[in-house]
Amino acid sequence: MRKASAAAKIPLGSPRARARALRWAGLLTASAALIAIGNLSNLMAPGLKYAVAAGEGQRPGIHLIPLDAPLAERHVYPPGIAVGNFDGAYTMATLYKSGVFPGNKVALWGSEAGALKAQNYPLDEFVYVLEGDLVTVDADGTRREFHPGDSFVIPKGWAGTWDMRTRFKKIIVNF
Repeated sequence: MRKASAAAKIPLGSPRARARALRWAGLLTASAALIAIGNLSNLMAPGLKYAVAAGEGQRPGIHLIPLDAPLAERHVYPPGIAVGNFDGAYTMATLYKSGVFPGNKVALWGSEAGALKAQNYPLDEFVYVLEGDLVTVDADGTRREFHPGDSFVIPKGWAGTWDMRTRFKKIIVNF
C-alpha cells in the first residue's frame, strides 16, 4: 500500500495550500518577468549581445588553428638549457593568445634535433606531437618516448631532460 505524500495531506482549501499556491505563482511570475526583461533589453539594445569575460565587447567566434602555419618567430633558449652540441634554437608561430589569462596561448613550436634540460618548467603546457621523436627523462629517472599523434602535459615545475631525436614539431597550449 502506498503512503500519501505530505502535499496530498494538506486540504485544498486550507491556508497552507493557498500559501503554497501563492509561492509557486510568485516564482512563475518572477521567472516570466526576468525572461521578459531579458528579451526587452535585447530589443532596446540589439547591438549589445553578450560580453566576453574580459569585457572586450561582443562574444568572439571560433578561432581556427592552422597546423601548417609558418614558424616565423625565432628564439634561442638561454645558456644552460640546451645540452651538448645543440644551440638551443627553436621557431614558433603563436596562433592564439588568451584575452582573459595573460600568458595562456596556443602555438606551433619546432626545432632541429637536440636536447634540453629543465630545472623548473615555468608553466603548465599541453603538447600534441605533430612530427618527430622525443624521449623525456624526469628528474626521478622515469623515461618516456613520444611520437607523432601522442599527447601529454608538462606540469609547471617539471624537471628533467627533453631529447628530440629528430626534427621535432608540436602544438602547445599553455595554461
